[in-house]
Amino acid sequence: MKIIAFLNNKGGVGKTTCSRTMAEYLSKVKKKPTLAIDFDPQCNFSHQYLKMEIDPASPEGLMPPIHPDFNPDDPDDTDWDGRSSIAEIFYGQGVVPYPTYIEHLDLAPGHADKLLAAEAVRKTEVVEKVHKQLTNFLNSPDVRSTYETVVIDTAPSKGPLTVSVIKAATHIIIPSVMEEQPVQGIYGMLQLWMQESLTREKNRPLQLIGILPNMFKQTRLHKDILTSLQDNTAIGKYIMPVKLSQRIVFAEIDSEDANPRSIFDFQGNHVAAQEANGWLEVMKDPLYFLKK
Repeated sequence: MKIIAFLNNKGGVGKTTCSRTMAEYLSKVKKKPTLAIDFDPQCNFSHQYLKMEIDPASPEGLMPPIHPDFNPDDPDDTDWDGRSSIAEIFYGQGVVPYPTYIEHLDLAPGHADKLLAAEAVRKTEVVEKVHKQLTNFLNSPDVRSTYETVVIDTAPSKGPLTVSVIKAATHIIIPSVMEEQPVQGIYGMLQLWMQESLTREKNRPLQLIGILPNMFKQTRLHKDILTSLQDNTAIGKYIMPVKLSQRIVFAEIDSEDANPRSIFDFQGNHVAAQEANGWLEVMKDPLYFLKK
């Protein structure tokens, strides 16, 4: 099972858009049973597919809606309030993924308050209570027998939740805007990747797919920073040979009444759809990985 995570400890680099594009490519285009996981307390990834609700215990945060399979009259559901999120893994409870409007794609949504509470665990307990939990969940027989691929959206952080994702992932992608602050986040993620690679079992490597130039503008600033990264002897080999431009269509398909609702529902000659397909298809080329 491939577990693909999008990471950058700087915000505003388009991790959620990239996560959504990848999840829909795998499920909608490749027809692979895919689980999307929202590990960001902001829950933007969850909001793409569910009508998230205001959490009365934390009005600034969101929580999942009642699960469609919940039956309050079922005696087996008496210990369940009808909501489920990926944060349940930190509280000894099961996770019940939600179906989405896309065939083959399920979602384990976030729950803002519970994820933030897990992030705040004491350092003496973080390994046992946070770092190991996502790996344990994804290694469970139910998950492995149900899904071929997992796509994880993460918070702009290097904290315990992000470390948990890195320890569980098989592949990571670092999206970044070609500007000074986001580029600084690349180095932080590369450091975490190297640290994990040094301690991980040799038969379970963590593959860095690459650094993805995202929300790219045809400005001198973006072009110059991209060129400087490509010429950098330390990280140039990790820069992906494709980029995603900043396009209004990605914001438009976020709307609940958008039509179409997926970038892959546009005609084949649509420039954004072509760009998205080009980014994802390049990873199928075995020479791409040999060149790195």
